[in-house]
Amino acid sequence: MRKVLFVCTGNTCRSPMAEALLRKWVERERLDVDVKSAGISALDGAAASEQATQVLEEKGIAHRHASTPLCKELVAWADVILTMTAQHKAFIIHDFPESVDKIFTLKEYAFGGSEQVSVHQALDRLYAEMESHRAAVQSRFSLKADEPWPKEAEEAWMKEVGPLLAEEERLLLELKQMAFQQDIADPYGGSVEEYRACAGEIEAAIEAIVTKWRE
Repeated sequence: MRKVLFVCTGNTCRSPMAEALLRKWVERERLDVDVKSAGISALDGAAASEQATQVLEEKGIAHRHASTPLCKELVAWADVILTMTAQHKAFIIHDFPESVDKIFTLKEYAFGGSEQVSVHQALDRLYAEMESHRAAVQSRFSLKADEPWPKEAEEAWMKEVGPLLAEEERLLLELKQMAFQQDIADPYGGSVEEYRACAGEIEAAIEAIVTKWRE
């Protein structure tokens, strides 16, 4: 069974719609897939937004939802983690660098060409490596997470990650030239029309993913 976790900010708009829409496809296509959703800044137990619920009902989907904060157990549970924005993805990689190879933006996973995906994956591995170096420097100098770094620690950090920063600059330039837009805009506080547009964007990506899975 393939286990999919959708992640957004509050787990009341985008990721609940993505979860419900993928469940619809799973049931219709009889796929061996389990799906959950969570939010990086989610409260525990909040309902989906009124507009999200309305848009899903318009699609014939009754989805009872209670928001869930992202946690290490959910990250470990998932085979693939699909985020609504590149910022969400970067946040999860920062906190769970060991899971870097299974974290994608939804659009990246759905539409990214092989070259684009390769560049994104190279960047993800680079950021995970930087995070490991950062943790090692903090440990070496016995620094707390929120403690200012002394000059010696800064110099040690730059010595270790200097080549990585140069590689990051090269990869970001390459990605910019590809002009690949990964983010799905947050409709929070917007009109029902904005939620409909968001749901349409999400469902197009999900349809592309299901097509890939069936090939």
